[in-house]
Amino acid sequence: MADLYFTDDAERFAYKAWETLKLEPPVDVDRIAERLGVDLYREEFVEEIDGFYLRIPGAPPVVAINNSYIKPCGRQRFTSAHEIGHHLLCRRVKTKTRLFYLDSVRTRKTALERACDRFAALLLMPEPLVRQWFEDLSANPENRVAIMSERFGVSAWAMRVRLRELDLPYRRWDRRRRSQGLGAGG
Repeated sequence: MADLYFTDDAERFAYKAWETLKLEPPVDVDRIAERLGVDLYREEFVEEIDGFYLRIPGAPPVVAINNSYIKPCGRQRFTSAHEIGHHLLCRRVKTKTRLFYLDSVRTRKTALERACDRFAALLLMPEPLVRQWFEDLSANPENRVAIMSERFGVSAWAMRVRLRELDLPYRRWDRRRRSQGLGAGG
């Protein structure tokens, strides 16, 4: 698997999904899973598990997402997209090979894991729309991240990471500065 170009593939697959499926935000990850023949399940797991991808020869691939009340919807959507990334990025692995990827807060960030995160970010928050909405919301910098994360159906944390990746400056809400009459902080 070392000779796979995960990052390039992640970008290509995300772009192809937008073009082929004519996606609109927030992206319907269930529709993508269905189109790929992936069975998507939502079950409550222990807190440490976000989700997993399982491929067994002769059976449909499975993505399972932890839908515990402690896992916000935006995080579940990102995890779903990440696990779909495992399905797409591991297609070059022999089909008779069993694959199992378990993602938790302690999962080591290998090249594959980083590529799956990249796929999820590109799928759920494509650069052209992020840049457009960032500009559209320039008059409301204090609420920009919250509004954009809601529009894209992702967590505020994922939205801030995406904005940093694109070198788009955002303001964080700072209660201390606000209470002192200084507005939002940078």
